[in-house]
Amino acid sequence: MDQLQIREAEIALSKKDKLLGELIARQRLPQLAVRHDYFGSLCRSIVGQQVSVAAARAIFERLTQKTGLTPGRIAEMSVDDIKQIGLSRSKAGYIMDLSEHFMTNPDVYNHLEHQSDEDVDVIKELTAIKGIGVWTAQMFLIFTLGRIDVFAPDDVGLFRAMKKLYGWESMPPKDIILATSLNWQPYRTIASLHLWQSLNNDPYQ
Repeated sequence: MDQLQIREAEIALSKKDKLLGELIARQRLPQLAVRHDYFGSLCRSIVGQQVSVAAARAIFERLTQKTGLTPGRIAEMSVDDIKQIGLSRSKAGYIMDLSEHFMTNPDVYNHLEHQSDEDVDVIKELTAIKGIGVWTAQMFLIFTLGRIDVFAPDDVGLFRAMKKLYGWESMPPKDIILATSLNWQPYRTIASLHLWQSLNNDPYQ
């Protein structure tokens, strides 16, 4: 996903959705640096589950400093060791389980970047691992595989940004939110990045 693709997407989105277009005109997305460390990327997404951007960033930095994001070093730690970094017991268990998968086969997910554009196949494979849900897989599709047409309907930040953008007094049913996002195809990732940025969140960290 390069700057030209992003600009083309922004132009198309602005034609499809006037309010989103006004938002796009007010801000500029930084270059999306696709992550090539699959293990680190999945750890980052697990850490970010159901916590604020700031909290996730702080915890992930501590995890990185403590372990170097090396599967072997994480596998040597106890659940309590990882909990001291700021993770819940369940997330500590998820990251330890993930590390075991990568120790068994470091290239376990290297084929995913060559997978077809049917994102459902990637999501199905990733969610087979304990602790990796659909939201985590969607973040992997966006920030690691650089897919340009991904929307995460359970992301609280996107809900908040859409509520603000469209002036909704209360949050509508999920089918309304999904219907709104379908109007952004095939550039839902770019719409999502702008929505996150409108909350002054940095989705790239």
